[in-house]
Amino acid sequence: MDITQYSLLFLIFFILVLQTNSAQEEDSSCANGLSCMSLAECTVQLRDRKQTESNILFRCNHEKQKVCCLLSPRSNENPNMRLLPNENCGHISESRITSGHNAKFGQFPWMALLGSRLSNGSLLYICGGTLINDQYILTAAHCLHQANATLESIRLGEHNLDTVDDCDDYCTDPVKDYNVEKAISHEEFDIHKLKNDIGLVRLKTKVPYYTDYIKPICLPFGIQVTGEEETKYHIAGWGKTDFYESKGSSVLQFATVNSIPLEDCDSRQAVEVRPLVDTQLCAAGNTGEDACKGDSGGPLMDIMQLPTRPTAQIFQVGIISFGSIPCGAQTSPSVYTRVSAYLGWILDHIAE
Repeated sequence: MDITQYSLLFLIFFILVLQTNSAQEEDSSCANGLSCMSLAECTVQLRDRKQTESNILFRCNHEKQKVCCLLSPRSNENPNMRLLPNENCGHISESRITSGHNAKFGQFPWMALLGSRLSNGSLLYICGGTLINDQYILTAAHCLHQANATLESIRLGEHNLDTVDDCDDYCTDPVKDYNVEKAISHEEFDIHKLKNDIGLVRLKTKVPYYTDYIKPICLPFGIQVTGEEETKYHIAGWGKTDFYESKGSSVLQFATVNSIPLEDCDSRQAVEVRPLVDTQLCAAGNTGEDACKGDSGGPLMDIMQLPTRPTAQIFQVGIISFGSIPCGAQTSPSVYTRVSAYLGWILDHIAE
């Protein structure tokens, strides 16, 4: 093939690229096999898959920072997708959806407590997490790097830490404690700036069956979560109910929080954790209603009904990374690890 033929082929390719780019900007979408996402998220996911930035193609959604990203394999084609309960997840009884501070029995049946053994021999529940399948807990990486403490166990099905039996008009099932087989932190977790603050805990034994009080949450596959949407989210945990308490709440708490644009949130954070990046989300509640110490590793949740699902489900869109000081202050919103940016990482680190 001579130089003229090469030039002609290049010209044809260039015209096709321009046409594709123009069409994508009009449709605010990407061609099959491509995902429209922020440039930062695309870079992170390509890096996790050990792919090159040459797979960043075109601009989409009329935004300079949104690109059509070629991810191969796509997360929904990853063989480990079969390990996640993508439809049998995030389900709760309508009768258990409440508003207020104390959660009802079984309102968030995926909530997990991370039990760490301190140097003095006592067991302390320092962080939270979520059950994502029958053997893995999703949490924050910083929860796996606690000074003078060794992660030892995971508790599921808990409601009130001060009682053996949780009873009201009826009693819940007994709690289940599982030994930890392995803790996995993101390879690029930055303990100082709290970037890539995501981790997994593998249980030594599988959860044998799901109940009304122990079942997995859904992960946001196929759902676009940028943090720029005006959305109400839910958080839950046993963290402190205010900054001045010496210990966390005995009863599982929850609150509703509002999404905060990342740029606005960044300007209100301490210099040590700035700049915030696209793999993080921000949210804040009313004064006194926000993530506190002890809530770390717990979920930022959204209730959604997908077109292919018969009922609404709860999806985990974020992991509580760090909160405002004092807790619930309006000056600095809480910051969350954006789960959708790490779906490939999660799939690559779970196993049978």
